[in-house]
Amino acid sequence: MEDVELGRRIRERRTSSGQSLADVARGTGLTESFLSRLERGKTGVTVDTLRRIAAFWDAELIEFLQRSSGPKPLLTRAGRGPSLQLEGNGALNATSETLIPRMNSALQATLYRTPRGGGRFKAFSHPGEEMVYVVKGQVTYYVGSDAYELRAGDSLWHTSDIPHRWECPDCDAVTLHVNTPPAW
Repeated sequence: MEDVELGRRIRERRTSSGQSLADVARGTGLTESFLSRLERGKTGVTVDTLRRIAAFWDAELIEFLQRSSGPKPLLTRAGRGPSLQLEGNGALNATSETLIPRMNSALQATLYRTPRGGGRFKAFSHPGEEMVYVVKGQVTYYVGSDAYELRAGDSLWHTSDIPHRWECPDCDAVTLHVNTPPAW
């Protein structure tokens, strides 16, 4: 999804609820200028920032990413799924691409492109199960206190209620993460 489409959905949500940029800025802790650029598609957004915006309206994050609804199959072309960034310590740690941008799906599939030295360094947990498949490169994937060295073609399943994270110390990597139920 292009930033323009995401921004349009955020602007529609704000205007339909009768709120100003200042209202949303106060409620999310973001600046009016950032929100304005986001609504115009002039900047991207991180997962954490989009979660703050969704929480402000008591909405699900997927509402801003969804492209289609109904029982029809949903085709997501390579590189065209809604994308978000994972940042930490002022650096881009990974870029995610949502492969099933639909509300009420029992499944979530996310493709992460992680540069060398990047990753999701802060462990997190959520209800359900998760499977990680390494498409390209290698990652160190942590589930609780256990570390797994995964290379292209390897997969790992775990329950998602155990804190988990990953990092790519030696090379760029592409990983597919499949969750049920969706984590966001």
